[in-house]
Amino acid sequence: MYGKVGVQSLSDGSGGAVRLDERGNVSTAKGGKYTEATLAGRMYAVANQAVVTNTAGLAATYTGLSLCNPVGSGKNLIIHQMGMVNVIALPTAACVFGVMTGSGIGAATSVLTARNRLSGGAASSAYVDSAVVFTVAPVLEQVFHTFHTGAVTTAVGSGYYADIDGSLVVTPGYHATPYASAVNAVTFIFSILWEEVDA
Repeated sequence: MYGKVGVQSLSDGSGGAVRLDERGNVSTAKGGKYTEATLAGRMYAVANQAVVTNTAGLAATYTGLSLCNPVGSGKNLIIHQMGMVNVIALPTAACVFGVMTGSGIGAATSVLTARNRLSGGAASSAYVDSAVVFTVAPVLEQVFHTFHTGAVTTAVGSGYYADIDGSLVVTPGYHATPYASAVNAVTFIFSILWEEVDA
């Protein structure tokens, strides 16, 4: 049996050597499903550092949290998870939570610093903006959850973490942005977990 130490770069349908560790033992995944990508320094996360007043719907002038992939980044951003939590007892307006995407990110800047999940890892290629004007209106890609107003004895949907699991890839020049269908003043904190790979 032939084996190889380390990560292999294979295309779909191709065969490869059995993966070995440095001692010659057959290697299997260690840790969780993102551990290998994290150890390779490809996993990033970001969250608002304080509550925000979110934009309603598919507005081109957006506030909240937007993950933007600059045109010249040379990277694809693979979205794994997206979160939203309300930090007051009741949202001021019932709303739907999801993810919207689009282009027109020329005005985006990096207002928030993405964190490499590997301590001391390389900086992200992405821009994370909490207030950006898109030159192309975003499109709702997927919905995840609802938040309701009501008495404290009713379910109001205090938070949700969507497991997108790599099914959304943001190519250079595009963004992935949390969507909320109604404005809630100083209510939500958003977060995004993604992986960066060569485009």
